[in-house]
Amino acid sequence: MRRPTALALLLAAALTACGIDDTGPDPAGPAASGMPRAHDRSAPAVHVYFYSATGLERVSRLYRGPDARQQAIDELVRGPDAAERARGLISFVPSTGVGPTLTVDAHGTADLHLPPTWKPGRTALRQLVCTAADGSRTTKVRLHPPADAPPTTERCTR
Repeated sequence: MRRPTALALLLAAALTACGIDDTGPDPAGPAASGMPRAHDRSAPAVHVYFYSATGLERVSRLYRGPDARQQAIDELVRGPDAAERARGLISFVPSTGVGPTLTVDAHGTADLHLPPTWKPGRTALRQLVCTAADGSRTTKVRLHPPADAPPTTERCTR
């Protein structure tokens, strides 16, 4: 009779205490928020927008410098790479040697200047505007069409 009682007491002690006192939460500092990035440091990636069966998709490309904003536009003009095409991504932006030029003024306004020979459709313009807006960290882009047409302000709607 002693053995079952001793075993029961040992089992009860093991189940009720693990040797750690209840001390409550211990503050360990601020929550994780990602890698800090200085304002003037270059981004490790640029983002371009291609189409898939589900709509507009953001794709990351390795940043090669010196201008991340313009590189994103240039990458968009190059179109999807082989792996992206295998995933079903396509582009409506003309793949020509000369692409649009993206500048950002001191107030943060993004200006996208289209080449004189370009006549992109609405779908291609959406890709361009979203790529320019993403790279410029804005939602609005001033689009300068070819010829003497006045600029229009476009928004990225995904």
